[in-house]
Amino acid sequence: MNDRGQAIVEFALVLPTLLVVALAMVLVAELGVARLALQHATAEAARAGALTNDDEQIRGTLAATVAPLAPERVTSAIAPPQDEPPRNRDPRGSMLTVNASYTLPVPLGFVGLPRLVVTASASRRIEWMP
Repeated sequence: MNDRGQAIVEFALVLPTLLVVALAMVLVAELGVARLALQHATAEAARAGALTNDDEQIRGTLAATVAPLAPERVTSAIAPPQDEPPRNRDPRGSMLTVNASYTLPVPLGFVGLPRLVVTASASRRIEWMP
């Protein structure tokens, strides 16, 4: 019996499994980095909002601290909005919540992999006084 080429055939059978496992490891690592970066960014944005009570300052802080993520893929929501009570009067002591989500680019998304969306939120009591 001739065993020539057996190793190549076995490698060809195992290679797709190894590639799928490697891709899964990369995606899990990217997911973890995105979660940590987004949580840090929302905490910093909520802190900026607690000190300034300014939505533009909150969004600017969020965009500046979201690295290494792409800021254009981050969507944010601030509750309550700046023009609604209690933030439009004397907001000191009221809660400010910053929510953000990031759509993770998935390689091979065209083969049916779902989009991955990472979310984070942070809340702080407003210290700013008018």
